[in-house]
Amino acid sequence: MLGASPKSRKGAPVKLGSMKEAPAAAGGGGGNGGKVPAEEVWEVRPGGMLVQKRGGGGAGDDEPSPNVKPVPTIRVKVKHAGVTHEIYISSEASFGELKKLVAAKTGLHPDDQKVLYKDKERDSKAFLDMAGVKDRSKVVVVEDPEARARRLIEERRNGHLEKAARAVAAVAAEVDKLAPKVAALDASVRKGEKVAENDVVQVTELLMNELLKLDAVVADGDVKAQRRMQVKRVQKYVETLDAVAAKNAVIIRKSSEKAAPKPPPPPQQQQPRHQQQQQQGPTRWEMFDLLSSLPSTSSASSTTTVSSTASSGAPPTNRLDWML
Repeated sequence: MLGASPKSRKGAPVKLGSMKEAPAAAGGGGGNGGKVPAEEVWEVRPGGMLVQKRGGGGAGDDEPSPNVKPVPTIRVKVKHAGVTHEIYISSEASFGELKKLVAAKTGLHPDDQKVLYKDKERDSKAFLDMAGVKDRSKVVVVEDPEARARRLIEERRNGHLEKAARAVAAVAAEVDKLAPKVAALDASVRKGEKVAENDVVQVTELLMNELLKLDAVVADGDVKAQRRMQVKRVQKYVETLDAVAAKNAVIIRKSSEKAAPKPPPPPQQQQPRHQQQQQQGPTRWEMFDLLSSLPSTSSASSTTTVSSTASSGAPPTNRLDWML
């Protein structure tokens, strides 16, 4: 394309054939005295189009154009607290850049400064040349108490936020360390394996300590959202450990029931002999003892007869009572 080399890289300038000074007789002069550019520089754009490079070519590309004037540096006299400081700065710089240089000289924070030029306060985004500041112009810098108070409040707020963010990050790091232990305990009880109760209690206590640390964090914005997320995360792990403890108790009870031997049946108590005899009824010897203990009816009747005859006066009669 237009005599460009096929090996030229994209975006790299491509130099075409040199065009030397044409003979005066052939061209008859011209507006430029019969001279044409000795060298034209072309470049390949990303889309593949070959165009002529702007700003000329050759060795003059790296050199500044003679038509562009350098930005002048001016000397500004800054008065602060009765002392005048000379500051060298670009004429096209802003008042904010001037405040930074004044802070390096005086130690006054740039946000606490109030710059007055021609008895008028200047904004930090305004430019020196647009405001009419020239070489050896005089500028007054005073301290702004309201700006200082706002800056201190903002720094304090940012300091609290940074501290809260660091605290939440530290808790998150500790919870990350405890998360694998919670997962391992949960996996064990799901498989029906018994775990040590002390491990469950220890991990639960560590998580509760981290939860107390999160409760002590006071933050706003993104830090508050991160704190809330970590609180929910810790609570979820604590609930998981509570379920692990309940399942572990069931596993321990079942294993103890299987390991314990069955108790033997209670022995039958032997009753005393006389109670067994009473249950079985009286024996033959007991019946004989009972009969012998009863009084005889024949002797009683004979005694009654003798007493009756004696009372009646009749002579006794010989009477034999045979009792078998």
